[in-house]
Amino acid sequence: MIEFKNVPLASLRDLREQYLASLCYPQELHCEWLVAKGTCVSIETDGERVGYFVCSEDGQLVEFYLLDNLLARKEEIFGRMLGEFQIKDAFCKSFDDLFMTCCHTFCRSCKIGGILFRFFTDEIVMPLPDGVTVRKAKEIDIPLLLTHDSDLYESPEELNYTVSNRMILMYEKDGALIGCGYLIRVLPDKDVFDVGMWVNPAFRRQGYAVMIISHLKEMCLKAGYVPVAGCAADNAASRRTLEQCGFMTKHCAVVFEF
Repeated sequence: MIEFKNVPLASLRDLREQYLASLCYPQELHCEWLVAKGTCVSIETDGERVGYFVCSEDGQLVEFYLLDNLLARKEEIFGRMLGEFQIKDAFCKSFDDLFMTCCHTFCRSCKIGGILFRFFTDEIVMPLPDGVTVRKAKEIDIPLLLTHDSDLYESPEELNYTVSNRMILMYEKDGALIGCGYLIRVLPDKDVFDVGMWVNPAFRRQGYAVMIISHLKEMCLKAGYVPVAGCAADNAASRRTLEQCGFMTKHCAVVFEF
């Protein structure tokens, strides 16, 4: 008999490692952050843990995994899960085969929500120009960063977290803030880093977005890290910038409605 039990995320460590190892390409940072704040449910039969799923704070299904010996029952388990937990939608990486298959089986509709970049060239398309300096943001910079538009951060709490953990680089010229680069390790035990950028509105349309992403990519390659990236499906400017910097995409994040 299949049972569902709410559990702490930490208790799913072994199963999550198996899940992440099953993916053909690196995990998406956005998904990892949703999981960190989400509700985790263990899937069990006869007292044995055979899988799990995670819903975000908003109730969106963001992760689903079963051991191989339960794959023949995936539709039964997924259907029960949707009904018992009243799950209405899911956010799924296109290279997450099991999750994608089950979502397609039960969905009423779907659309592309994000573009995922997991391939890149080694070319550095734009070295840092003379006069541009780069440094890690510190807590003393937070009041300044908070004065800029909300494209820089989703919440003040997120900004505090990324600055405190030295995940933001500040690009400056003649004392003015050109923009920020994000360099965030996706998983603690993997040398895979998500790269992203924000450009101060006063400096937009001058090529600085390409400069920042190109520099972040160069930093990763020199350190032996793997750079990955993602952007919203409707963010044509970010996609164009990433592609100009040699990032390539074959994958997307799909939003399903049940």
